[in-house]
Amino acid sequence: MSGRMFRGRKVWSVLMALSMISGVGLSVPARALPVGFNQAWFKNHYGTQYLDEAFDPAEVRRLFRLAKSAGADQIRLWFFETTNYPMLNWSADGHLTGIREDYIRNVVRMLSIARENGIRVYMTLLDPQVYRPDRRNQDHSRFKWILSRTGGREFLESALAPLLKSIHESGLADRISRIDLANEMDAAVNRFAFEGGWNGASRFLCQWRAFIHSSPGFETTPVSASLRLHPLLWLPGSIFDSQGSMACSDFLDFHSYSDSGKIYRCGEILAYSKRSRKPVILGEFGQAYFTRRYSDDLQVRNTRNYIASANACGFKEALAWRLSDIREGENPEARYSFEAFGTIRPAFELIREENARASRP
Repeated sequence: MSGRMFRGRKVWSVLMALSMISGVGLSVPARALPVGFNQAWFKNHYGTQYLDEAFDPAEVRRLFRLAKSAGADQIRLWFFETTNYPMLNWSADGHLTGIREDYIRNVVRMLSIARENGIRVYMTLLDPQVYRPDRRNQDHSRFKWILSRTGGREFLESALAPLLKSIHESGLADRISRIDLANEMDAAVNRFAFEGGWNGASRFLCQWRAFIHSSPGFETTPVSASLRLHPLLWLPGSIFDSQGSMACSDFLDFHSYSDSGKIYRCGEILAYSKRSRKPVILGEFGQAYFTRRYSDDLQVRNTRNYIASANACGFKEALAWRLSDIREGENPEARYSFEAFGTIRPAFELIREENARASRP
């Protein structure tokens, strides 16, 4: 067999594999895809990571250097997670009065460390997954109030505005690559957190995006709200409509968790990315939620397949969930992480290789 014939068959095999993984045609050219990481919160300090009692600049610096060693320059971090918002100041009668000074100071310090290490931060604000009205022992009133028109305006003016102002005045606005208003916003819609369902979510997206773009330093920062992709999770058909639910978004961010690495609605995403000027990113990917086993082999296969699928489906970038989880003992969440139990896992090298290819001219 000639070398040319062998190479031709090898290329055809790769294209066939992409087609089988993604469910799209064979006309998609092979290319390298930039791959970054989610970290969400540092040291698993969910909701408190930027407060003085939890913030650890040494750990922030370590993780940014770790991401950079994989060739990644994007890390997705969360900022206003939980339902009680300990980073905000509240009056005795529950009125929002502002944002804690140590929170702002440590966010600015984190972004300074990001600049030192050539990292840009994908900023995620709210976490709709905490809105669980079925859990009657939890108070969701603050979360639902923030999503309302009046509460949202007060949150933007009293909490987000001071934060963005400090970031801008510190010369660090360029460290924010894009903003996700609500992690997996469809969860809030499907649990009836928005007045008017998807219409309320669309109003929220337009209102908050306009506010951010009116803030000095953030006039052109891309804004959206991320969504889940799964056959059992309902999204309206208007997601890909220029006048639909996500019309105010500057980009689309989908999250996918599947052992196979197959991306649901791939054909629609590819068609949208071809006709739209808005980029589409895979903001989270990983093994299936109900696969509880910790397996390096599964993570390697899963990472390889997701990169191939995202490539074939027209995504511009993919972010793995998640970079590091170094808790000791029984920790089922470590199965997702690329550093776990003090060890860098083999799939980390796959991401390093992909980013090395993506960085070549």
